[in-house]
Amino acid sequence: MLPTLQFLTDPTITAVNRLPMHVPLPLGADARKSLDGQWAFELFEHPGAVPLEAVTGPTPAEARPVAVPGNWTMQHVGDLPHYTNVQMPFPGPPPALPERNPTGVYRRSFTIGRGWHSHRVVLHIGGAESVHAVYLNDSFVGYGTDSRLPSEYDVTAYLQPGLNHIAIVVVRYSALSYVEDQDQWWMAGLHRSVYIEARPMVHVADVRCITDFEPATGTGRVEVTTEVGFVRAPEKGITVRTTLRGPNGRVVGKPHTGPVPHRFDLPYLFRGHLVTAAWEVPKAEAWSAETPSLYEVTIELLGAVGTVLDTTTQRIGIKR
Repeated sequence: MLPTLQFLTDPTITAVNRLPMHVPLPLGADARKSLDGQWAFELFEHPGAVPLEAVTGPTPAEARPVAVPGNWTMQHVGDLPHYTNVQMPFPGPPPALPERNPTGVYRRSFTIGRGWHSHRVVLHIGGAESVHAVYLNDSFVGYGTDSRLPSEYDVTAYLQPGLNHIAIVVVRYSALSYVEDQDQWWMAGLHRSVYIEARPMVHVADVRCITDFEPATGTGRVEVTTEVGFVRAPEKGITVRTTLRGPNGRVVGKPHTGPVPHRFDLPYLFRGHLVTAAWEVPKAEAWSAETPSLYEVTIELLGAVGTVLDTTTQRIGIKR
């Protein structure tokens, strides 16, 4: 039995080695590599039936192919969708799981992009029902729950030159199934995209945009908080430049530039590597379903000498 599968019946364990969640951040084509397509697949009756050999070594050439993204329950592998309304698909009680708990092992090989060796390499799993465990080059990487949310893992230390072999074990039911139960079709598998991406050692980790609109005056407000991620020790002199553009593409107000806090050893003062910018927008074009006007926020991460280390954009609507 795989050692990571002990987490299945513990509802308090929602992740192991998973990176903090964040809003989707667009990257350049050279910084992201899709792993979507045909994966080798093997289905087992329950997690305890998965041998260690199923997640180690090269990808077996004779294994059944399945499509990712896609539910295995829709791909004729011998495990079908299950619909329930108000009852669970198995008797319980929580957190007990059924004896038959279909478990799929997805496997494939990949190479990293050119020039990625100086970056942090992150694996993104867009969605897996119900829980998943990741193995890369025979080593356990991490474990994640939340069937409808993405999970990301830093795989930099597990990579090797040339071909890399990845295995993702997906278990259909877990203790978290009790939390996610509703009037639904129960599916299973990697049902959203999987990819790897390269992030600079100092990078934009998250962008949180808050807007408001005052109908009486037509004034909008935009507040943007950028979180900076440091793979190595935080550096002094890093700044964030935030620019707001209107639906017509013109710059609104002035760009905001703020220093990134780097002294994380200041009790009660350090609140994270965060930089906040805010604008009052007179005569704002409010977003609605009928007039979906979008503003654009551009975030540039600048080094000590002004070089651009990382950049990203977000499109937002001003509304109350």
